[in-house]
Amino acid sequence: MDQLPASTSANAASTSSVPRELAQSSAGRTSGKPWKLQKTATKRSHLMPGVKSASWEQRLARRAAAENVKKLEAQMKEERKSEEDAKVNAIKERRKRKEENQRLAEMQAKMSAKKLQRMKKRLGRSKNKTG
Repeated sequence: MDQLPASTSANAASTSSVPRELAQSSAGRTSGKPWKLQKTATKRSHLMPGVKSASWEQRLARRAAAENVKKLEAQMKEERKSEEDAKVNAIKERRKRKEENQRLAEMQAKMSAKKLQRMKKRLGRSKNKTG
């Protein structure tokens, strides 16, 4: 068992004496094994098309433009909110003034009624009642 049959050792000697040519390619040495795939550069298909094709400067410019748009939107929202707040405050002030005027009118009516009552009382005292 330890010894190889004569035919195999003769084949091994004949193949080892003649070196086998390796196929060359543009990438250098290639394997002679057909089931081994040729290695290629990694395809980054998971990257977005804009990232693949656009240069760094273009991406920076696009990002800056998007940032400017966001700032403008925020500014417009702030202006609209301040206008709405101003309208709400004006309405509240108007209602407050109206309530205050109404309260003063009621108080004035009450005070004039009391004054009228006092005057009637005085008139009744000073007149000579014959009766």
